[in-house]
Amino acid sequence: MPCYTLVMNDRNWGGKREGAGRKKGDIVYKTFSVVLPAAEAELLKEFARREKLTVSRFISKAIGLDVMAKGRKERAEEINREQSSEGC
Repeated sequence: MPCYTLVMNDRNWGGKREGAGRKKGDIVYKTFSVVLPAAEAELLKEFARREKLTVSRFISKAIGLDVMAKGRKERAEEINREQSSEGC
C-alpha cells in the first residue's frame, strides 16, 4: 500500500482561504432594539409574517424608512456628481 504524506498548505485544506465566503454587500446593517408590550410584539410579528417579511423589513417599509433612505442616498449621489462636474 502506498504511503501518503498530508501537507495541509499545498492543498489549501482548512483554515482561512483567500476569496472564500460570502461577499460583502453594499448595505451596512445596524442592530437596533425595540421594547414593546408582548401583545404588540405578537401583532408586529403576525403583520410581518402576513407580508412575508422579516420584522425588521416590515418596520422599515411600514414607516417608509426604505424610501427615505433611498431618496437620501440618491440626493447625496446627485450632489457628488454636481461637485465633480464643477471641478471641486
